Amino acid sequence: MGIFFSKMFSSVFGNKEARILVLGLDNAGKTTILYRLQMGEVVSTIPTIGFNVETVQYNNIKFQVWDLGKPIYFP
Repeated sequence: MGIFFSKMFSSVFGNKEARILVLGLDNAGKTTILYRLQMGEVVSTIPTIGFNVETVQYNNIKFQVWDLGKPIYFP
């Protein structure tokens, strides 16, 4: 019964969420695409150490985008 009301309210109010993992080779443009979606313009970036997590709103869908870069090594 709770799932029914949850789906009914989400379809009426239209708030949907999704999580996206952006994974790829070095210097492939993952961070550039992420910031282009978020800010609407291309920004100059440096290589990502670790990861970036940004929230992007498109129409009535909220995307949580995880951009993974080079791993951090501790010798």
